[in-house]
Amino acid sequence: MPDTLESVAAQSMVGSIEVEHLVMDGASTDATREVVGRYPHAQIFSSPDRSMYDALAKGLRLASGEVIGYLNAGDILHPRAFEVLAEVFSSPGVDWATGFSALVNDRLQVIAAWKPPRYRREFVRNGTYLSGHPVPGIMQEATFWSGRVNSQLDLEKLAGFRLAGDYFLWIQLAGLVPLHSIESLIGFFRVHGGQMSEDRMAYRSEIEPFLRTPTLREKLTAYWEFRCNPLLRGPLFNFVLPPSAARIFRYDAGTWAPR
Repeated sequence: MPDTLESVAAQSMVGSIEVEHLVMDGASTDATREVVGRYPHAQIFSSPDRSMYDALAKGLRLASGEVIGYLNAGDILHPRAFEVLAEVFSSPGVDWATGFSALVNDRLQVIAAWKPPRYRREFVRNGTYLSGHPVPGIMQEATFWSGRVNSQLDLEKLAGFRLAGDYFLWIQLAGLVPLHSIESLIGFFRVHGGQMSEDRMAYRSEIEPFLRTPTLREKLTAYWEFRCNPLLRGPLFNFVLPPSAARIFRYDAGTWAPR
């Protein structure tokens, strides 16, 4: 947890923007309160909870920021994450955005990173992004949304999840707004043994009732985008979905621009 707290406190924009950092603690008896107390920007709320998503739902109810996201204990933000997010969310029509998928080990060494694609709302809602390689996922620690849409989420239902609450959030958000992509590092998922996310079958089973059955055209589009032999791409083009309306925000040597 100290690394997670420190990654927020060390943001380049701390001091020029107001940061609301809510730490949800399940009435633990360890040194959590003492550790959080070292960071003046953080507020701790300690009460029994049913699961991590019950705690998350409580935190999202309390959150009042213009841009909202959450970090699980151990995960960290890039030092300039808030700077990038402030720029992207200032662009008209952006209510939900995600950056690079990036993994670190227990020593915080980056062990993998890959760019986000141009996401499709249809694919979020039908579970395509749960398929695994070569289909990309949506990394929670790199994903943020506006306070405007946060107020429309079903947090009561979120609180009942044990494993797949993050994807339940993505389904809800996809029903409201497009997911824009940022070609920049935002957050890092810390990989270690024994994580709940390792049980992919149980994860899929929990979220399955909330997924929409993909149409034939959606299945063809997923194949065309992620697995198709280049020789077949042309003939199949007339049968796939139109281009995604989501934008990609790209940084170059001088600045950033949507495309």
